[in-house]
Amino acid sequence: MRILAITPSFYPSIGGVETHVRRVSECLRERGHEVTVLTHAEAPSREQLGSLRLHRLPRTSFLKAWRAARPHIAAADIVHCHDAYSFLHFYSPSCWLPPRRPVFATFHGYEGYPIPAEAIRRRHFVRRHVINCLCMGEFICRHYRTPCFAVSYGGVDPVPEPPPLPEEPSAVFLGRLAEDTSLMLYLDALVALREEYGKRLHLTVAGEGPLRPLAEKYVEAQGLWVKFVGAVSDPVPLLAEASFAFVSGYLAIWQALAYGRLAFAVYENELKRDYLVTFPKVDKVLVISSNASHLAGALNERLSNPSTGREMRKAGALLAAGNSWDRVADLYLDMYRAHGFE
Repeated sequence: MRILAITPSFYPSIGGVETHVRRVSECLRERGHEVTVLTHAEAPSREQLGSLRLHRLPRTSFLKAWRAARPHIAAADIVHCHDAYSFLHFYSPSCWLPPRRPVFATFHGYEGYPIPAEAIRRRHFVRRHVINCLCMGEFICRHYRTPCFAVSYGGVDPVPEPPPLPEEPSAVFLGRLAEDTSLMLYLDALVALREEYGKRLHLTVAGEGPLRPLAEKYVEAQGLWVKFVGAVSDPVPLLAEASFAFVSGYLAIWQALAYGRLAFAVYENELKRDYLVTFPKVDKVLVISSNASHLAGALNERLSNPSTGREMRKAGALLAAGNSWDRVADLYLDMYRAHGFE
């Protein structure tokens, strides 16, 4: 099949959706399908990224964007839009005007809490006009009320052998520095760990976002052992140097599990709680907290007795080993075949 994957952002931008689209597209290409990625850019360009064709179109109004996308839509057997924006901006006029092509969607993430009513309406509109969709997390079905063909939590590249833990315990935070990733709660937990248990923990923060200036001031004021390294394209070296991973998104969770690191995740509202507690085998692979004091206690327990996390690390690595990007690509193909497309 000739598959056109439309996404708001793509490599070299860093993020969960960008990684998901790239890895799934590469897996589909390895199965013999022709995959083209369509995304935004400051200037139009045509590129070849490995086996993938990549077309970047400048940001403009949705009608101009659709006109620019029309030749690519016409050349495809299937169009797959990632999130509502891709459908609305690049494809929606094709619901009524040629070229019409079979169109599917994948819904990723959420737009804050509480979810804006307009965001829910947009997803409902897209769901009504696509043949079927995949949801990245069961929480989407509940909070957006969007039925889907299957639920996935993303994938991870296989790790033959997780690296050994460092001699000196430390942690790494992976994620955007924004309200929805609860960076400040993790920092509060480091303060509580010091004040309640007399322990200190080195933390490396990998990511960028609007909270960075506030977080840096807080770290300085509290005298915490925290280093900010900005956004990184490859978190593997940081994971290899850490004992614990502070993670907020599914991709970061899978990476931490694959590398045999004890993963800690926090929530501050009902949506994020559902986001986390529906993760596969969550009670066996993930330490979840809702406040700084609880997280500090969990960290103290693992620091006082490192063996307490051994079984959880093993279970996490085993779970990640069975959740490759190939398995995620299988869901895409299963959905296409269920509707008669081979």
